[in-house]
Amino acid sequence: MVAVAVALAAVGAMFIAFGAALQERVVVSTPAAAGQIRFLLRLATRPRWILGAVCAGGGVALHVVALSNGPVSLIQPVGTLGLLFAIVSKAILDHRRVRPTELVGSAAVIAGLAGLLLVLPHDASVPRLPLDTALALSLGTLAGLGVALGVAALRRVPDGLRVTLLATTAGVGFGVGSALVRVIGHRTLRDFSALFDWPTLLVIALLATGGIAQQQSYRMRRFSVAFALLLITDPVAASAVGMLVLGEPLPSTAVKVAWMGVSAAVIVTGVLVLARSYTSEPSTSEKSRTCVS
Repeated sequence: MVAVAVALAAVGAMFIAFGAALQERVVVSTPAAAGQIRFLLRLATRPRWILGAVCAGGGVALHVVALSNGPVSLIQPVGTLGLLFAIVSKAILDHRRVRPTELVGSAAVIAGLAGLLLVLPHDASVPRLPLDTALALSLGTLAGLGVALGVAALRRVPDGLRVTLLATTAGVGFGVGSALVRVIGHRTLRDFSALFDWPTLLVIALLATGGIAQQQSYRMRRFSVAFALLLITDPVAASAVGMLVLGEPLPSTAVKVAWMGVSAAVIVTGVLVLARSYTSEPSTSEKSRTCVS
């Protein structure tokens, strides 16, 4: 059953990646609006953004089924397989070739997260989370995400820091929300009425906050970096909740802990390579001046 869950998560990652690439093109071409809600409503009138949302929604549905049948520390990192697919999709939509640095950076991120996947224990035991713990976890996470969004909204924040804050906010929101989805999924399989309990509202709040941050991160025109950071923080946050809150086991030996450190270093290297692929490219304004001249 775990193998089926992994396969579903992998297919879901591809749908999510393609949906993200579609939405990014719309977001960067849509004029900003006063307030997040108005901006999202404006996006919702664009057919390509809606198509991206449908693709991403289908991927999320597959991911939810996977989480209901496998440990969060195993299922969540599988989503990183979508990074390379997202970068290739973005290049096709932009009518350009994939940059070598994008391929190298995304390969490093995927390899590093695969390394983490190999050493993390994969216990498929039934997750248990009391309501008071779920409330404390969700409200604490939402407070932290709110602070990060507030800092990202400051005008003097550099674009590099802004995209980092927004993408990380999205990843943490999705990751913690996914950990709660695993709990809800198990309960719903036994009792469908569990779907309408308080934890579902908490998940909606976390995913909505993550979704707003995700769309705003796309406005920075650094899709590969934003999507990579999202895919890193998502499984890290989910696995942390799984091991520290849901009782999923921690790595048991010093060798495994060391391997996790090496994998983390590879991931950081990949993100830096992706970031350099943008700093080495001329800005949009510079391209415009070149075309005019």
